[in-house]
Amino acid sequence: MSADPTIAAALERRAALFPADPAVVHGDTVLRWGELDDQAARFAAFLSVRGIGAGARVAIGMHNHPAYLVTVFAALKAHAVPVNVNHRYKAAELRHVLADSGAAALVHDSALSPALAEVRARLPGPLLNVCTDARTEADGDSVPLAAAISGPPLARGEPEQDARWLLYTGGTTGLPKPVMTAQHATLANITRLGGSLLGTELPAQAADLDRVLRERHARRPVVLIAPPLMHATGLYGALGALAAGGTVVLLSSRQYDPAELAAQVARHRVTDVFIVGDAFALPLADELDRAAAAGAGQDLSSLRRILSVGTTWSASVKRRLLAHADVTLRDTIAATEGGPFALADADRSTPADQLTAFRLAPGARLIAPDGSDVPPGSGTVGMLAAPAEKGTRYAGDPDSTSATFRRMDGLLYAMPGDLATMNPDGTLRLLGRGSSVINTGGEKVFAAEVEQVLLGHPAVTDAVVVGIPHPRWGSVVAAVVSARPGQELQPGALSAHVAAELADYKKPRRILVVPEVRRTVSGKPDLAWARELLSRPG
Repeated sequence: MSADPTIAAALERRAALFPADPAVVHGDTVLRWGELDDQAARFAAFLSVRGIGAGARVAIGMHNHPAYLVTVFAALKAHAVPVNVNHRYKAAELRHVLADSGAAALVHDSALSPALAEVRARLPGPLLNVCTDARTEADGDSVPLAAAISGPPLARGEPEQDARWLLYTGGTTGLPKPVMTAQHATLANITRLGGSLLGTELPAQAADLDRVLRERHARRPVVLIAPPLMHATGLYGALGALAAGGTVVLLSSRQYDPAELAAQVARHRVTDVFIVGDAFALPLADELDRAAAAGAGQDLSSLRRILSVGTTWSASVKRRLLAHADVTLRDTIAATEGGPFALADADRSTPADQLTAFRLAPGARLIAPDGSDVPPGSGTVGMLAAPAEKGTRYAGDPDSTSATFRRMDGLLYAMPGDLATMNPDGTLRLLGRGSSVINTGGEKVFAAEVEQVLLGHPAVTDAVVVGIPHPRWGSVVAAVVSARPGQELQPGALSAHVAAELADYKKPRRILVVPEVRRTVSGKPDLAWARELLSRPG
């Protein structure tokens, strides 16, 4: 029998082992393990008294804050299901997730208050409203979080059988979809991550697990989470750190601040940093360069790893970060639906041409259109697949489920659409999501491939490539790019730069230079914004 049958039980075990250790740090606020467990138990009792228990959905929409992790823990203690909500949602987006999930409660900060006030009357059922910070007039009947955690704690009961876990996708290609799986599968994933952060495998048996956690206590990870906790990278990174009995450090700025990140690494002796690609890494590299030039660099000697999940992390930015910190850079291709699909590790000894050399993750496959595994060097474009827990699905959407979660050789695989070819040496050439393929005059262009070439231009800081309608070709390649400070970009020269490396039909026919490429709060490109901008006359 596993030592920890549920995520709540796993966190309770760590709290019992290390009650005085810091669990979550946010600015000057330090929430110790015993306090995290106590606040979560009191909040769980508050929820339970109001009928929010087994299977009920507790939506969470707030900026990164200890209250986010308290709420996740509380929902799990009450046998409810946490539901991630983007704190930037407007009314229609918020209503979709609340109605689609059947949320019985929403725990939020004031950023969501205006949208909630607009949709409350149009929700299909009652909604318990808990606000974590200063209440506004828009919050109406909200309960302050301080009041919700002021009562007696919920007594620990028997672990729920067949507990579920739900996480909404980011919705970058449509409405967010709820990915539902067994909670024990998520627990296994975060336990593996916790073990990797500790540098050992975490045993399944209780006595062995307690012994390993105590023996490794001096090496417990201090993990800084830069992306939002409502994003899978942020939440799983934080839960992995907690599974290791470690400490989660959250940035206090509501907008990503790379200077604060560097300062917090030095202040708290951070061992691991989670980011999402160049959207986080490039500003950090710029800040480290600036600080070094000014003789004001931070002490990064505690860092062991920088881990990125979810979107482009270019070789040039990796080289710049390695100049400042002797770390391992782990680049991971994964999705809300599952993974990891592919991994690329790099450090100061890695040859320049191998900095973005991805290989299949353990158990992952590259599947050809005929269902076979893509042979190395064949040139065949395949779809990345990773094993998924039996029953994993998009809740309430059987058609999308059958398209993404497929059975092969008696196993279920997640295949959300990431395309690649395999080089003769077994490394992968990543081509992006199938939904980002641009069909121009019958030729297929992979947006990610063009983006990588644009990002290789020395004056380009960010780029997003999309297809826009064309009367003759159906679609043509177009791009929005931003320049480094003090640099000037000419669209014609950029198009020629792409054509020098790729076939002529892949070069952008329209390029707009903007001060900043718009991305979502989780670091992914805002494709709708890019298409709308590029489709305007001019």
